[in-house]
Amino acid sequence: MTELDRSGEPLSLGIDVGGTKAHGLVLDGADRVLAERVVPTQPSEPGIRRTVLTVAEELAGELGVRTSAFTSVGLGIPGIVDHATGVVETAVNLQITRTDLAGLLADDFRPTVQVENDVKATALGAGLALGRDDRDLTYLNLGTGVAAAAVNNGRLVRGARNGAGEVGHLAIDPVGDLCECGQRGCLETVVGGAHLSRRLGGLGLTLTNLDTDPRPEAFAERTRLVAGLATTLTVVVISYDSAVVVLGGGVLTATAWLRPHVQAELRRRASTSPFLAGLDVAGRLVELPPNTPVAAIGAAVVGRKKAIRARTLDTEPAKG
Repeated sequence: MTELDRSGEPLSLGIDVGGTKAHGLVLDGADRVLAERVVPTQPSEPGIRRTVLTVAEELAGELGVRTSAFTSVGLGIPGIVDHATGVVETAVNLQITRTDLAGLLADDFRPTVQVENDVKATALGAGLALGRDDRDLTYLNLGTGVAAAAVNNGRLVRGARNGAGEVGHLAIDPVGDLCECGQRGCLETVVGGAHLSRRLGGLGLTLTNLDTDPRPEAFAERTRLVAGLATTLTVVVISYDSAVVVLGGGVLTATAWLRPHVQAELRRRASTSPFLAGLDVAGRLVELPPNTPVAAIGAAVVGRKKAIRARTLDTEPAKG
């Protein structure tokens, strides 16, 4: 491999580590995507390290540089993440109970590796993709679970215990389905992908065709999902009052029909409530540009938050 001269050029490595795949990319100083890679995620602590290094080495190879050329490195990962230390807890799908992920990778990269919760990282990526990184927005992720992350003036809203945005665990029905958090009737049990899959599967229904299935049970579940998401969005707007709310996640990807139904439901509710009409929740929803890797972009933004470690580099063997 012939190495290219990229000395002095910012190269921001960002990797979104998901339960099944890891999506990595490199941004230049003008926020252009220079290279992308997707590889299967290897669970467990050593597996995550191998996954990250595989992505980094493949991207470096495509760019004709060594991994030591990356000027910042950021990771987005599920679980409870202490962004200040890089410690990750309860990333169940990755077989991680607790690990110092930043420390695990400390000797593999020149800059300090910055780690962030994946939904929060995606919110930063959404802001950059929409050209709103210096303004405010809320990102609502409808995936296996449900969570939101808000950005205000380019900074994440975290809360005192880093718990801001866990809207999926707002209990709205005390006799509803049992949630993994120990409560009943959480919003996540209504609109979260894991609960939806189990509930619809037990009824012989599919999420993709829920809007065209003529059976009464399909109509009931469609109504429940649309109402639940409309309530979730209203909670998000009341909580953060962001000018823009961005929707993402697997449930939205699988249901092109869902957003128009939800917007219609939000407008119906607003027609009988001056308060909701003033909020204009439906009018705040925006779409991301198609096929934009916002999670990995957000991870790259996360990596830029800290400076390179102060240490002697010329005596260390080159990595790549």
